[in-house]
Amino acid sequence: MSDKYAEVDTSTVKYAIYIRKSTDDPQKQAKSTEDQLAECWFLINRLNLPVIGEPIIEKKSAKKPGIRPKFTKLIADIRKGIYTGIISWNPDRLARNMKEAGEIIDMIDENLISDLKFVTHHFTKDANGKMLLGMAFVLSKQYSDKLSADVGRGIDARLEEGKGSSYKHGYRRNEHGFQVPDGNNYNFIHEAWSMRKEGKSLESIAEFMRLSGYARIIKSTGKKVSMTKQTLSLIFRDPFYYGMLVQTDQQVDLRKQFNFQPAVSEDDFFAIQAMAKGKSKPYKLKRKIFYPFRMMITCSYCNNHMYPGASKSSNGEHLLYYRCDNKNCTRPKKSIRAKIILEFIYDFLSSNLSFTAEDYLHLQKQMKGHSAQIKKRLQQDFFVKNSQSRRVVSEIKELTFELTKKSKLLGKGANYVTEKINQLCSERDQLTKEIEKIKLKIGYSDQELLTSEQFLNLSKNAARAVQFGDTVIKDTICRFIFLNFTVDDEKVLSYQLKDPFYTLLKGSLSKNVGVPRLELGTSASQTRRSTI
Repeated sequence: MSDKYAEVDTSTVKYAIYIRKSTDDPQKQAKSTEDQLAECWFLINRLNLPVIGEPIIEKKSAKKPGIRPKFTKLIADIRKGIYTGIISWNPDRLARNMKEAGEIIDMIDENLISDLKFVTHHFTKDANGKMLLGMAFVLSKQYSDKLSADVGRGIDARLEEGKGSSYKHGYRRNEHGFQVPDGNNYNFIHEAWSMRKEGKSLESIAEFMRLSGYARIIKSTGKKVSMTKQTLSLIFRDPFYYGMLVQTDQQVDLRKQFNFQPAVSEDDFFAIQAMAKGKSKPYKLKRKIFYPFRMMITCSYCNNHMYPGASKSSNGEHLLYYRCDNKNCTRPKKSIRAKIILEFIYDFLSSNLSFTAEDYLHLQKQMKGHSAQIKKRLQQDFFVKNSQSRRVVSEIKELTFELTKKSKLLGKGANYVTEKINQLCSERDQLTKEIEKIKLKIGYSDQELLTSEQFLNLSKNAARAVQFGDTVIKDTICRFIFLNFTVDDEKVLSYQLKDPFYTLLKGSLSKNVGVPRLELGTSASQTRRSTI
């Protein structure tokens, strides 16, 4: 028996057109307002729907309730009886949060909303129609929440690599996302710091910058913005300019991440803060302890990264360790002393890195064309993963269409389709991560070979520098040679080398020497086992 409310006489409904495109929405594939409106008008003409007033076009996010003024007015007008129906492109245009989604469904129950029409979703005013509408709202909220989490993780990861900073005067981003000096603009900023150290006023420095022709060009508009006293005040309080990036409650020392070129020394930066004391509050920076080998130590039990930490022994000695924080890991001892890993590294470097000029010439012959082969394999893998990703995205769209269009898809059928969509979303996310890794490795495959002098110096001094250098030196040199280390409770089980060291040593160590991750498609079990 059909629901008496299921059939709606559309000729009696007073429809409002609601179009939304969030200006801060990172979903690039969302249709523009013009496209949405065009498809809505096609639907209106096809069904001969009566529309009241002009289309309501909003450019605000629907993720949080109460921040869309035009939507709020639309709801108020519906309660006044000005409108009794809504036409929109998709349910997620109306709401991506459960408060406003629930409000729409309540207004349908109260008969304040007689009908909803969507280009991509079929709505009927009965129990099944409201259930499917609710599911569409839930799916749009889940997508929005997951996208927000993924973007947040991406920002944190880029920040940890030193790539997450906003625009900085005197710098530009290179092709890898790092901040590098921007020609004369960098020279002007460097001179501004020198003038400030000499006690020059903000007004005189700003005037110097303007007369010198310094101007920031806004890419979106092409407008030139001159230096001002207020902008200089912010620059002279920003630790970025000596190499410390502070953003979203995180601190990253850019000098240890890549070859960052500061505009002022650390000592001069804090001297300038002290000079400003009394006039303005100087920037206070928390000093962080540097731990080596972050993201390089892997737990052999669960294959997760282990994280560094410090503790004190009973006799007051400071100890560095690496701990597995995976709650599901079966590892008996959650941590391993850093000393064990370092002893393995000392032994390896002193025993194996004793190359000669002849080795360098031999390496050049071996590596000739090697990078091109690697890049070709990486590009093939990129093509395959990209094709798989497109297929998965297409399946997600088809199943979502099936879920939202077919009102007869109920009970177990709907649950099965929803579960399948979630599985495909996980597969899509995993493929996206793999594609990003391949892109990074394609960049690595283009790196230049060390010069003869660099190669021989590293061969001669690496072991001693790592053994007697500070934590930064240990970390820098080891990252140049190793990709990672896999450890159990008591020893290093395996490691992987970077090129050119893998290419040089693969024949002299063992047939099972660790394979650099640059070479995709190789077995993860191809590793040299250590008995330390």
